[in-house]
Amino acid sequence: MFFCSVAAGIALFFALGLSRPDLLVEDNLVENLGAMGFGTASLLALGTAIRRRVFLSSIETITLVCTSGLCLILFLSEISFGARIFDVQMPKMRGGGEFDGGHDIVIVVFRLLRDSGPAGYLAAATGALLCLTVTVVLLYAFQRTVWAILHRIFARAFECRLAVAVAMLASAVTLDLVTSYKAAILEEVLEFGAGGVLILAVTALWRETGSEAVEHAPPGSSRTGDQNAPSVGARRADHLDRHSPNVRRPSRLRDKCMMVDRKNA
Repeated sequence: MFFCSVAAGIALFFALGLSRPDLLVEDNLVENLGAMGFGTASLLALGTAIRRRVFLSSIETITLVCTSGLCLILFLSEISFGARIFDVQMPKMRGGGEFDGGHDIVIVVFRLLRDSGPAGYLAAATGALLCLTVTVVLLYAFQRTVWAILHRIFARAFECRLAVAVAMLASAVTLDLVTSYKAAILEEVLEFGAGGVLILAVTALWRETGSEAVEHAPPGSSRTGDQNAPSVGARRADHLDRHSPNVRRPSRLRDKCMMVDRKNA
């Protein structure tokens, strides 16, 4: 259901971008909202790691801190590290453009390989083949661990949504290498959507740790309340029973007659 919602949102904003491309140009509405999303996700991740550290495992804490750092870099990349806000001239890139974002590292490497000719393509192909071989060998050697990690990712909302956001960001970086009008629009939409998915990922872990905090709270605390007190539904049912006209109650006259009969006996 979550994947379908994300896909529908991306398709909707992509269609909106095709009809209103002015909303997705640099430093406009969608990019500013994306920057706000990354900034919010960074603060939420760091706040969750600090405030809920008692209920978090070491892996979850490290993941939250890394997520906060990644979102901070993405936030700074979206605002060009403050270059346009403070009117700072960023360094020029080889082949055009300014180095004002983290994704520009990929663009620089790609341009260096492209300009180096056949030797660069051969080196890139060799490196890609080597990485693919190592990946296959590691997956085969640690297949049980890999399956356990995949099961954990798909079983919990935090890890699953975090993986979706990383995949969206990787797709956006890849689309940045494509010189196409539609690819540029889809790139901005994916970056904007990734910010929202990161917020949803952190809030899912926040709610999960919040429920654990309630379960482990001491009896009588403000989080648990009085465990022996009747519930609202039980009190309401008792109130209806006592005031219902169908319930027969012993009358005082009958009680007195029974007492007199006992004395005479």
